Amino acid sequence: MLPILLSFGPFKLYGYGAAITLGGVLGARLLWLRREKMGLRDEESFWALINLAVMSGFLGGKILFLIQYGPADFSLMSGYSAFGGFVSVPLCIAAFARWKKIPALRLADYMFLTAAFWHAFGRLGCFLAGCCYGKPTGLPWGVTFRDPRSMVPAELLGVRLHPVQLYEAGADLLIAFALYRVLRATEEGKVKPGLAAAAYFAAYGILRSSLEFLRADTLPFLGPLTQGQALGACLLAASAAVMIWRSRCSPSS
Repeated sequence: MLPILLSFGPFKLYGYGAAITLGGVLGARLLWLRREKMGLRDEESFWALINLAVMSGFLGGKILFLIQYGPADFSLMSGYSAFGGFVSVPLCIAAFARWKKIPALRLADYMFLTAAFWHAFGRLGCFLAGCCYGKPTGLPWGVTFRDPRSMVPAELLGVRLHPVQLYEAGADLLIAFALYRVLRATEEGKVKPGLAAAAYFAAYGILRSSLEFLRADTLPFLGPLTQGQALGACLLAASAAVMIWRSRCSPSS
């Protein structure tokens, strides 16, 4: 739609980068307001967590993209697989919680609520850039990409496509709202920590697996199963693992 929002001489403001940055700033603000409930005792600890989480998410997404598409399609400034962050960020959270002696499940609940919110902005960025595009459709709400600078293949420019990026962005916001309600219940002591994190893994795994049927950029895995659906199943397994861990922990964990 709008791969480049603004252009002043050599300076270009890319739609994807702008959306990601806006989501990151708003997400950091949400966490800042709850830093004491997260167990962060000082400002330095807060910013250390934010920086480590962002870097781990970026590296995880880049590494998985490299595995999926190979070095020929690798670029430092483009190409990212969201599923990679589901491996690297939990590892980062677990290591940080151990370092700061903070209950890991409690910290994960806050971080993954923010991740769901930020993910919605990421998909808006995908819509602006034209990546993660949908299949052709005759439905009236289909969208048409015409800018040759977008990441939609040339043969699909001018073709009405499913706006799967917007489908996912809207679903991510609904997930974030539901996780917020769960987190409030956790803060009030009604449920044990870890439920919000487990719910995010399960919800996103189901969402992504479902949307694979409407995406035109899927990668095969096994028979009719796509890589996105296989990774979505892995998230469901991760959700079950978190629930088992949660059942064995004390309410303060």
